[in-house]
Amino acid sequence: MKKRDFHFREELLNKQVSYCLQEQCTKKGKCLHYLAYQHSQPFMTAIFRDPRNPQKDESCTDYLSNKVQRVGRGFRQALSQVRRGQGNAVKQEIMILLDCGRSQFYNYANGLKALTTTQELKMKNIFAKYDVNLEPLCDTYEDSYCL
Repeated sequence: MKKRDFHFREELLNKQVSYCLQEQCTKKGKCLHYLAYQHSQPFMTAIFRDPRNPQKDESCTDYLSNKVQRVGRGFRQALSQVRRGQGNAVKQEIMILLDCGRSQFYNYANGLKALTTTQELKMKNIFAKYDVNLEPLCDTYEDSYCL
């Protein structure tokens, strides 16, 4: 296959993925495991799916879609609009939602970690409870693969 047939955007691959070498796979044209391998530089070592392990049917259990999603980064502006005295309650609810501790909360708040669309929608509900209806919620947005 030629590189232009996949519509693979290497700049959106923000995490390392294992490589798949299954040439006969029917989903290889849309699977990030295969596309990342096809676009990789020559290497000595890598993490990959063992091609000697044949698939029993058409459905690959390790399939990773090359779907691009819009992710949000940072929500400092929304936090700044929370009324005095309610900040800790908002932070606690967000930490429960994101299943994270205090340091990871600040990584999300400052934009070091991205929020999925689902997480952003749930956070809008949390902020709405505290009369913060900022649109858009996140400070910045970017495209990324769903990893």
